[in-house]
Amino acid sequence: MLKLLLSCLLIALSLLGSAQAQQMSSALIPYEDAKAPRLVTANQSAGSVTLLERGSGKRLKEVAFGGDLRQLARSDDGTLLVTDYSSDRLLLLDDDLDVKKAIPTGHRPYGVIFDPKRGWFWVSLFEAARLQAYDVDGRLKLDLPTRETPRGLALTDDDRLLLTHAMTGQLAIYDLGTLKDTADQATLANPKLITLAETHSDTPSDSQGLPRQLDGISLSPDGSEAWLPHVLWSFDHPFQFQSTVFPAVSIIDLDSETERVDERKQLFLQINLPNVGNRSQIVSNPFAARFAADGKRVYLTLAGSEDLLVFDLSRSGKQNNNRHRRKKFQGGAKATQLLRHLPGQNPRDLLIDGDHILVHNVMGQDLTRLASGGSGPFARVTVDVPHFAKLVQADPRPEALKRGERLFHLGNTLGNTSANGRFPMAGDNWMSCNSCHLDGFNFTNRFLMQAHRQASKDNAINGHANLTNMVAGDFVGEYLRMTQQTQGGMGHDTRDGAEAVDPAKPKPEVKAMMEDLHAFVTADGNLPYLANWLRLDAPRTDPAKAPTSHPKEWLSSASCQNCHQQAFKDWSDSNHRLMGNSHPYYKAVQALARQTEGEAFGQWCQGCHMPQQVMTGQTDLPKGSHMLERGGASLIKAHQAGEPVVEEGTSCLLCHRITRLEDAGGNSAFTVNLKDRESYVFEDAPGGSARHWLAERQINARPAMHKASYQQDFYQDAALCKSCHNEFAPGTGANIVNTWDEWQNSSFATAEDPAKRRGCIDCHMNPEPGNGGAPVAGQSTENGPVKERLYRHNFTGAQHQLVGLRNPELEQESLALLRSSAALSARIKENAGQPNLVVRVTNVGAGHALPTGVADFRELWLELTLTDAEGKIVLRSGQPVNGAVPEDARLFRKVFGDAEGKPLGLKFWRYEKLLEDTRIPADGWRDEAWPLPADAKGPFSADIKLNFRTYPKWVNDIVRASEPQLPEPPIVLLNRLQLSLLQPTPPAPDTEHER
Repeated sequence: MLKLLLSCLLIALSLLGSAQAQQMSSALIPYEDAKAPRLVTANQSAGSVTLLERGSGKRLKEVAFGGDLRQLARSDDGTLLVTDYSSDRLLLLDDDLDVKKAIPTGHRPYGVIFDPKRGWFWVSLFEAARLQAYDVDGRLKLDLPTRETPRGLALTDDDRLLLTHAMTGQLAIYDLGTLKDTADQATLANPKLITLAETHSDTPSDSQGLPRQLDGISLSPDGSEAWLPHVLWSFDHPFQFQSTVFPAVSIIDLDSETERVDERKQLFLQINLPNVGNRSQIVSNPFAARFAADGKRVYLTLAGSEDLLVFDLSRSGKQNNNRHRRKKFQGGAKATQLLRHLPGQNPRDLLIDGDHILVHNVMGQDLTRLASGGSGPFARVTVDVPHFAKLVQADPRPEALKRGERLFHLGNTLGNTSANGRFPMAGDNWMSCNSCHLDGFNFTNRFLMQAHRQASKDNAINGHANLTNMVAGDFVGEYLRMTQQTQGGMGHDTRDGAEAVDPAKPKPEVKAMMEDLHAFVTADGNLPYLANWLRLDAPRTDPAKAPTSHPKEWLSSASCQNCHQQAFKDWSDSNHRLMGNSHPYYKAVQALARQTEGEAFGQWCQGCHMPQQVMTGQTDLPKGSHMLERGGASLIKAHQAGEPVVEEGTSCLLCHRITRLEDAGGNSAFTVNLKDRESYVFEDAPGGSARHWLAERQINARPAMHKASYQQDFYQDAALCKSCHNEFAPGTGANIVNTWDEWQNSSFATAEDPAKRRGCIDCHMNPEPGNGGAPVAGQSTENGPVKERLYRHNFTGAQHQLVGLRNPELEQESLALLRSSAALSARIKENAGQPNLVVRVTNVGAGHALPTGVADFRELWLELTLTDAEGKIVLRSGQPVNGAVPEDARLFRKVFGDAEGKPLGLKFWRYEKLLEDTRIPADGWRDEAWPLPADAKGPFSADIKLNFRTYPKWVNDIVRASEPQLPEPPIVLLNRLQLSLLQPTPPAPDTEHER
């Protein structure tokens, strides 16, 4: 028999008589005290822990620690361990809530549970994907990598540890009997992994989709099953509230360790409690399930719609399968009561205390006490004390931020205020912003894109459609459009009395609500600069404005050149240095984006192209251009004069002070920290001065500290490149650039032999471009050690043209890399009796598609001439006409379209349908065929060229109108095949495949 000792996100305590107790984890912890039973709560974004009398709800003590305190667990000796989700730390507290130890961890510690058998605390690190164990003194005992997004924890009395993986829809079951605790480091065998079933239906409103947002775990008293509340994401259909998100609870059989798929609680079906209008009762965001002590009832909080759902299990036993055949086919027991719209805001945790149920209202920062009504089959839960205990005395956050956070999580159509009733955030209580964006805007965003199931040629959007300003400029109107079309709120669904709202002319109270929501959306942990995922790790001096830095806080890249001469030389002429006003193509598109969507939309582009400018709070584009400047001359001059410069592109300090990757799917998803580094006296002194010389001597004296400040292990990880080389449209979520995804699915990333794997920097920062990413030895520091693999800062790539204007040598390196990417072959093949020339282009050197990046602008095409035995031209294709590639040429590219299927041209961010994708995938090839005249006689002489140009003529004409000094981009010959073809030949063996 299994008995749950502690579980992951929430707490339930069942008291049978006066003796027996069952505990579950952990934002709310009950325990017995010599004076009276107590409760301890973790108050999340309020950053405090509160101690209460359990019987009266009296607040005995509250201690503010800051951060976002998600869960806590209590050991046998009274020691508490609290997870601080936003500060990447654990707090070890004594029984009086005094700090014994602060423990730094990886990204986002979430779940915590105490294991009395070992005297350990188990902890899940949500973003770092690790499972850890600490003893009661805070010493790390075990540190294991896990599948992505570990979150909820539970322990069973037969020594199994259960762990939910929130964004992959999985449950891991660890056998703690395999644990080996050695003096050095404990080890644990790999877990049994259960992946919850994905379901589909042709009817959009049917409950279906991918199980996502798994959080806590509830175990039945007899230990036979686990209930996992979650939502289902269905992106098989257009994104709107009645076809995208569905609440559910999955059931795991713990004896067989399998999912009981046919017993999944599809809540819209299981509720079966029609309201007055005979409509199905809709709920949103199931959070915590808790069993009654006798196992006959299950209580479930619905955090979005702010309800309590009750399941009666007394007549769903297994004794009479025939009797219950219909019920079992429908998923087992149905809900028998829906206690609608509980007092408080955002109910999550549950604590069952005898005949009472305590509900933890996270946004309301209080507890509601309910009366269970007993254990009989006709018992009804009622509200006993609406606001039983106030948990937080003073929340340090601005009021607008707190109100905005509630609106973000709110799926309650009627609401608990008149404003929410008249202008609800949801239609029919269906879903909230939180239903997709778990915890706000963070790395979980990429799972939304991965869940997209529609063909891009039909619908590339996996977010919000019909945006006017792409979530920039008129953000109030955009939020209203999103709420209406995605969630059915703000008057879209009027059946419950909601008033109509005009997004272009909202009433003052509606505008105020959206401004509050905006305060949450642009909070530091979310999207402080709104259109991208860029973060500056710095205090916010103005609650209404994103944190900014002063230009003087940024060390000039020229200050690095004396010790890193080759790196500075390469970087100063590269495109990574000059990606703003000095990049004429970017400048033209940026101007169009601002003109089309509003000035604020420029931040989306600048997050990658000019991040330093974004983080210094500058909204106007800088003046002047360094397009033709060589060797970073202006930077060196400014440094010698002691003048700060807001550098274009990615400066030395910016890249080497990226301290955290958000991995949200692209869009500058990283955090820059300027303060927590080793600083040297006079390091910001003018270049060439005696003071700066002294600063360099200090660095040479303590190089290890310097390296620790400016080097992270993940700098060699392709995920760093993904931060900007994957790109998606704000709001709509349409994937524009997928370079990292292309690489991830290639042999460059997946080869069985690790020696054959290649990351981005192996090829694009190689001293010998085009060598297949093989290591080349060299020095990264003047007079420094010779490294087996040197990474240069040349950043070779497709955009050779602008580099060549400054440094012809770097241009040739980029061209060498390009020319190593593709091979050509050709044959004559009969098709239905007619000969065809078939040319195969094989991707032999690129770990991504050819072309990648801005593949809607790159020109890669075949130019060929075929003559017959008499020297007569029988076929010509791809020859430029007045500098333009003809439309009937065989181009390898993407073509983006709008909702009507019309090409978008420069406005690629409005991408809704993929009209064409003829690129050559990594490890793949593409055949292009041309029919020949039936009377054509061989042997044939073929001259086949694979040409490349960075931008087409029509784009260059637009750019050169404002940048006349920009020359026409040259047409580059990447490969050429000249051969004689005698007769039709069989196709090449399909050892590779076209995709």
